[in-house]
Amino acid sequence: MNSSFRKGGLALACATLAFAGYQSHASAGPLTYTLNTVGNYGGEPSFASDSNGILYDTSPSTVHVYRSADKGVTWTQMAPDPDDNSGDDCLATDEANSLYWCNLGSSTFSTFPLQADVLKDASNLPAVQAPETCTTTCSWVHGTGILGSSCGSSCQPLAVDRQWTAASLLNQSSTANAEVVLMYHDFGTASQIWVNVSTDGGATFGAPVEVLASSPTPGAVIAQGFTMCNTVPAGVAIVPQTLPNGSPNPNAGRIYVAWIAADVAENLSGCNVTMAASFHTAFLAWSDDGGTTWSAQGAIDMGVGHDTSTPFAAFTLDNHGNPYIAFASPAPLSAGIPPTGDNPATCAAESAAGTVQADPSCDFHMWVVACQPGGSALSGVTCGDGAGLPIPGSASAAHEVDAGMTTAGTDVFPTIAAGDPGKVDVGWLNTNAIVPTDAAGKFLIGGCSGSTTPPVPNAPPACPWNLMQGQSLDLNLGSAAGTWATSQLTTTPMHVGDICNLGIACLGGRHLLDFNQEAVDPTTGCAHIGYADDNLVQKLRAANQTDGPAIIGTGLCSAAVVTPEAPLSVLLPLGAAAAAVAVGVYSRRRKRVTAQV
Repeated sequence: MNSSFRKGGLALACATLAFAGYQSHASAGPLTYTLNTVGNYGGEPSFASDSNGILYDTSPSTVHVYRSADKGVTWTQMAPDPDDNSGDDCLATDEANSLYWCNLGSSTFSTFPLQADVLKDASNLPAVQAPETCTTTCSWVHGTGILGSSCGSSCQPLAVDRQWTAASLLNQSSTANAEVVLMYHDFGTASQIWVNVSTDGGATFGAPVEVLASSPTPGAVIAQGFTMCNTVPAGVAIVPQTLPNGSPNPNAGRIYVAWIAADVAENLSGCNVTMAASFHTAFLAWSDDGGTTWSAQGAIDMGVGHDTSTPFAAFTLDNHGNPYIAFASPAPLSAGIPPTGDNPATCAAESAAGTVQADPSCDFHMWVVACQPGGSALSGVTCGDGAGLPIPGSASAAHEVDAGMTTAGTDVFPTIAAGDPGKVDVGWLNTNAIVPTDAAGKFLIGGCSGSTTPPVPNAPPACPWNLMQGQSLDLNLGSAAGTWATSQLTTTPMHVGDICNLGIACLGGRHLLDFNQEAVDPTTGCAHIGYADDNLVQKLRAANQTDGPAIIGTGLCSAAVVTPEAPLSVLLPLGAAAAAVAVGVYSRRRKRVTAQV
């Protein structure tokens, strides 16, 4: 009888997991990507998709904006360029498929130094649900600031650095009334997170609002101590009005901003113009009243010396509005005996002695932390299991994306795109060398260059970097559990040498600039990664998923139409019941895909 019960229970577990697997994986084929040229070389690509799957790419190395109407295979340079000169750039679209382009330090639209600007392609403004934006006859309209056209869109007295933008029609019928949010940190000594908000489709922007200053929540008090004068903005996004099934979204219109930061002790020692601090904490803030007031929540603390600024983290929302942050960092140091993970002091000493290549605990890994409204957090948003310390409501652990990779190395330049809840694609750059670091987790300048100047003892040869991807279809928003399929996309390195994570303080190794970016095509669920290749190709490039599981619906991303998925609330109890019966073994998987140079 007991044997029959066990067999029956195992059969039930297998059937349940098979059903859940069918719902979440469908006919899971191999992940397949193609690599396509976008345009002339440009670092730090910003990448976006509109609701029809039209893709956009731009780089501050030029002032060009590129558009693809065939899933990233071919690209057209839009004309005219939105500006005559370029600083930090970004892209966004709204539900009417209008395109927004942001810029930093334009002398065209501001006489004030280091201001941010938002421009909108207005060639489709008269339409209620406009067609895709222009290709060869663009009409860029600048969003004026609170003081007029002399101070850019931001009109920030403390100056601006690394801006991002997001747009949504909310409940409006026209893109002319869209909400557009410009987010950044100031370039003064405070390095606080700010927003300017437009309610007329980006035509005019309101005064700067300091996010943490307007928040009365306990989470904001904690966030202020950690972020004061040491922040790196990760992004801004607006929760969609409806869920994929068409029902109202309970958090419709909520604005999220995300950033990484240091800690109180490091803030007292100096601010982040040099990027010398250990940015080991990540934060979220959100507004439910159009950016007037804000609440804040810590997402995760990886531990002092576990730097997440390589040099940016990546931020996105899924199609329900749940936030995700992807970042690269050494593994946290555990309290076990013996401890596991990265000991920053040990890795720094080994780097100085030239022995760090023999210590795989000094690797930089790729991580994702997911958050969701509700839970035990006082602020109303819980990240991961909510059991993290020292920040209540933060995650105690992050999802390790590259755990299935068997070789030591270093990950940088995280990208992320999310579809349905728990379905994400992540991209990053990887080298099989362990980049030498200091005690704050910062890369030693020249440590990967292959040069003896400046001297780094026993430094590795010039590091070859390749583009990687990871996909999870079962990422648990309330824990660090999930499985990942990872693969190398470039067969020839797209960069060789240093990648500096000190921002404007870099002395070299910054030809790629500071990040890559990724988007999901909502019509297929395919991922698309913008990156720069400065090795043999010397072009701005896109890695385009052409087959394998979609992160929207249950089908393959090669299909033209995605199918609705079973509600996550149905799958989770089934999976939990199966786990209780079968006590499955947690596993991760690694797959190789076919890509071209």
